[in-house]
Amino acid sequence: MATINSGQDYDLINTLTFAAASGTCNIRLWRGGFSTHSGTVYYRAGTSGSWTSLSVSGTSTTFPVSNTTMQLALDWSKSGDDYTTPSFRDQTTNLTEIAISQKAVLSGIIGNSFMRDFAINCSSLTYLDTPEIVDVTGVGYYFFYLFARGCTALTALSVPNTSEVTTVSFDFLSSFASNCSSLTNLSIPDTSSLSSVGSNFMKFFAADCTSLSEIILPAAGWFATNNVDWSVPSGRLDNLVGQTSNSTDQSNWQALVTIGETLHTNFIRSTGDVTLVLPPPSYNPAFAHRRLLL
Repeated sequence: MATINSGQDYDLINTLTFAAASGTCNIRLWRGGFSTHSGTVYYRAGTSGSWTSLSVSGTSTTFPVSNTTMQLALDWSKSGDDYTTPSFRDQTTNLTEIAISQKAVLSGIIGNSFMRDFAINCSSLTYLDTPEIVDVTGVGYYFFYLFARGCTALTALSVPNTSEVTTVSFDFLSSFASNCSSLTNLSIPDTSSLSSVGSNFMKFFAADCTSLSEIILPAAGWFATNNVDWSVPSGRLDNLVGQTSNSTDQSNWQALVTIGETLHTNFIRSTGDVTLVLPPPSYNPAFAHRRLLL
């Protein structure tokens, strides 16, 4: 999860780690709608010093990779409820880590195409942050759509904190982790406040995650009364467990291993495969250590 630094220069800073200080990195922007957005971002080598401004438009803008650590920053530059967010898609060889820092936790309503295809096809990524949105109450369409699709080197991935979200539009977290073939650990979003969803809710969320062995389960929330297909591959039957952090959640999810319920649909079909893990499985010491270094 992203760190919060109220004193940083811009609303959102992405710290990018590259295998080599060479070549260029793709950058495109989204701010609502179905087409890419035009705007200004700022980049620098390392994590200090002056920023260089860059005008971004369409799908072919790049910036030079002059250091193995680069930072790319921008302001949200909102239009209504729509936030400007970047995409580093198709960095197939050089980009290995993306860490995120924000000026503040986001709250209220988030509009359309938020964090859409942020790291799609970045197939050398071994670490990927998600923004801190714990106070957000509603989201538009294409929310985290294709966020990490095709990140075939990732082994663990957390979802954004959606515990206060009450309504979502279509394609909520669709294809969020699809084709992440090395992924062994994946979090499920907290839907405990959710009252309505749009079409394609979590469609292909975990499609082709052929190495998946652990799903981190929050409160059962929406899934307690709605059968949702996350597209977990059938080959994960008997290879996949769900991990909960308290006995109430464990019991509620164990009730969903029968035919027509969410866990059964996603190939967890035994109550013994819904386990209780303490301390909470969302805590990852390696991730926490990285946050302290930012």
